[in-house]
Amino acid sequence: MEKMIQAVFNSEVEAFKGLQAIQQLGNNKDISVGETYILTKDAEGKTSIRSAKDSDAGSGTLGGGVLGGLIGLLAGPLGLLVGVAGGMIAGSASETLRAENVSDYLDAVAANVPNGRSVLVAHIWEDWEVPLNTAMLSLTSDLSRYNLDEQVYVPAHSELTKVGEDIKAAETKYLEADGATKADWNNTLQELRTKRENLQRKLNINVDHQEQQYQAWIDHHTEELEQDEEMKERLRHRAAAQRARLEALKKNRSEY
Repeated sequence: MEKMIQAVFNSEVEAFKGLQAIQQLGNNKDISVGETYILTKDAEGKTSIRSAKDSDAGSGTLGGGVLGGLIGLLAGPLGLLVGVAGGMIAGSASETLRAENVSDYLDAVAANVPNGRSVLVAHIWEDWEVPLNTAMLSLTSDLSRYNLDEQVYVPAHSELTKVGEDIKAAETKYLEADGATKADWNNTLQELRTKRENLQRKLNINVDHQEQQYQAWIDHHTEELEQDEEMKERLRHRAAAQRARLEALKKNRSEY
């Protein structure tokens, strides 16, 4: 199942060890690993974010609009992190969608991550939770998982549907109105249409990223090289589930 995980550590060094543990699980094919980020808030409250997969940044530090696929989209990783202190996602899809860039997200995150702490964010697919739980056991007890389909993508699509319904209602009101009221409803319509366009754009970008990530995961599976029959079967099952999800993404794209 596709998930976003976040784990809180007492230092950036421990977070890096957590990242290495996740990468090793990926190498062992216990899980599939996508984007990974480490967000750190120093003793003075300055926040920084590092990406293990950002080759353009050289040092791995993200900045100046260098965004990973899910960062800056929808209620992406940093949007999830807004709720790190409470162990839950803060706000609805409509609220988190207001953050247009990394700076907006960092401002929100900085208010919730304690000084001197680091948070590891990873986009993964796991068949069961034991491997990751075991790998994190000696490093942190603060580990959260988010089902991306249920907690991010479905709410985003629901928001798009709601905006469409609001537009239809506003169009009816506009046709019935006159004078200054008609002008007010025209302004409302323009705002709603702009909101729909922005949301649609983000959804399209996000689906592009999802499809690329799923294809990369599928291509990475080499169960025919495995000697262990249990591992072969697990990889076959994972690949089949990921292919099914990829096909569903393509089908959903045509519907909105």
